[in-house]
Amino acid sequence: MRRMNIKAGRSVRWLGLALTLGACTMPGSPDRVPATAPSAGEQAVALENTTWTLVDVGGQAARPIGSLAGPTLRLDAAEKRASGNAGCNQYGGSYTLSGGSLQLGPLASTRRACVDEALTRQETAFLRALDETRSWRITDGALILSSASGQVARLAATR
Repeated sequence: MRRMNIKAGRSVRWLGLALTLGACTMPGSPDRVPATAPSAGEQAVALENTTWTLVDVGGQAARPIGSLAGPTLRLDAAEKRASGNAGCNQYGGSYTLSGGSLQLGPLASTRRACVDEALTRQETAFLRALDETRSWRITDGALILSSASGQVARLAATR
């Protein structure tokens, strides 16, 4: 058996990245592509199986939801199901991912009324942004969702 000399840090990080994104380069899984190569000190975040929290929607900063930081989005790779908290309501539905293309829906949500008018507007804008999403990218650790006419929302990985 041959021994490998792994230099501290870099090789181990790239091995971890390769394992995390392993399906990206395997035949038969064209839907998974790495978002971006991590820069020094930045860890790669996968689009799928990560909970993302809304930072801004339509250029407006996200408002917290009680004790939560804001609305969330999670894409379950195994079930190809999108779900999360839109603000006052939970939502869920299917999604289609192919390279940099992403389409969510149809999404269904519960129908609880928001007591805060600002949260109602944010929830409506967030669900509209999800409906309009056609592409995605991860830049500086943020998930950017875009429609045909430009960026609709920015989310951060929940840690």
